[in-house]
Amino acid sequence: MARPALTTDALDAMRQRLVAAALDVYRQAGLEALSFRRLADVMGLSHTLPYRYFAHKEALLVAMRVHCTQQFEAFVRARETVDAGWTAQLDSVAAAYVAFVQDDPQAYQLIFTTEQPPPDRYPELLAARRALFDHIVDVLAGGVDAGNIRGEPRQLAHLFWVSFHGLMTLHVANQLVHGQTLQDLVTPLMRRLLGADAAATGA
Repeated sequence: MARPALTTDALDAMRQRLVAAALDVYRQAGLEALSFRRLADVMGLSHTLPYRYFAHKEALLVAMRVHCTQQFEAFVRARETVDAGWTAQLDSVAAAYVAFVQDDPQAYQLIFTTEQPPPDRYPELLAARRALFDHIVDVLAGGVDAGNIRGEPRQLAHLFWVSFHGLMTLHVANQLVHGQTLQDLVTPLMRRLLGADAAATGA
């Protein structure tokens, strides 16, 4: 007898349970240890059941990355200061980025590891990544509108993105070994990056 079709809510609920359990396995033992068999054992499920919700491990990893990316955006937005002027807002966003990486470096690594398919192969992952990036675009557009900085907001966001994520990747990899820490470098990096652009455009 064929299994009854699951409702959308039931599918989503079980997928969320599987993702949460998979993230626990990842944090405890690394991605190499994550398999559908181990996931089923941890959850006390049939070894074949995870395949009903994810076609393969890559699909599960995508769901894990979507979850972590959405958590990252929510973390930043919850700590963003929006009523004390644009500079305070930008500082609070930068501080939230740093705090997320320090609080959950494994989630950060999972989101941005180079060992993954291009995000545009999976629309839900691309959408999550775009939402995180577009938030930075909006923050920098506010600075441009207020006259604090000059430049095209999306290009400025790309510069912010590559500079910050380069710094945070070095931090997570324990490669900041030349006398300056992540905390030491965040504000000077941001000021030089945006200040240099403002000077170049005549601000």
